[in-house]
Amino acid sequence: MGRSVNNIPVALFGGTFNPVHLGHLRIATELAKLLQVQSMRMLPCAFPPHRDKPAVSAEQRLAMLQLAIGEQSTLKADNLELQRTAPSYSIDTVQLVRREIGAQAPLFLCLGMDSLATLDSWQHWHKLLDHCHIVVASRPGWQLPTQGILAEWIAQHRCDDLAAIKKCAKGYVHFCDLIMLDLSSTNIRNRIERGESINFMTPDAVVNYIQEHHLYE
Repeated sequence: MGRSVNNIPVALFGGTFNPVHLGHLRIATELAKLLQVQSMRMLPCAFPPHRDKPAVSAEQRLAMLQLAIGEQSTLKADNLELQRTAPSYSIDTVQLVRREIGAQAPLFLCLGMDSLATLDSWQHWHKLLDHCHIVVASRPGWQLPTQGILAEWIAQHRCDDLAAIKKCAKGYVHFCDLIMLDLSSTNIRNRIERGESINFMTPDAVVNYIQEHHLYE
C-alpha cells in the first residue's frame, strides 16, 4: 500500500462478508459517493472479535468479495485484516491506515447502526476518533442509543455538517440516511442450507462461486 501525499480522503468498510451481498455493495457505493472518496476499501476480517469464527475461510470470503466488486472502480477489496493472526480490532486497522496515508488526509470508518450500538464493547473504542471519523449508516430496526456512556460520547463528537467534517482528518461522528436493502448474510446462509435460491441477493459471480465450492451447505 502506497503512502498518500495529496490528502486524498480514504474510507474503510469492514465486515465478515460471509458472504458479501448486494446490500453491502449498495451501501459501500453510496457512502463512497457521499464522502467523495476515490475508493471505498472493503476489508473482510479474519477473526471477528465479537462473533464466532466463520466456517468459510478468510481467503474464500475475500475471493467472493473480489468477484462481487468485479470491474467497479470505486470499490476495492483490501486484505489488510486478513494478514493478521489475531482478532481484527478496528483500532489496529485505523492506526495502520493512518500511518499509511499521513496525518492530514481525512479517514472515514464506515459502520452500520447495529455496529454502533455495541461500539462501547470494542477494543479501545474511545480512541477511534484519535485516528479517523466514524460515519454511521442507518439500518432497518435500529435506533441511536439514548443514554449511557456511548450516548454521551456520541453527543460529544457528533457533527451533522459533512462539508465541515471533510475538511478535518479525524475526530467526528456523522450519521447519514441511505437507502438500505433488506438483505443479510445470515439469511443467505440459511437459504442455502435449506436448498433455496439466493439469486438477486448477491452477484451472479458470487452465487456461482458458492455453488462451485459447496459453501454453506
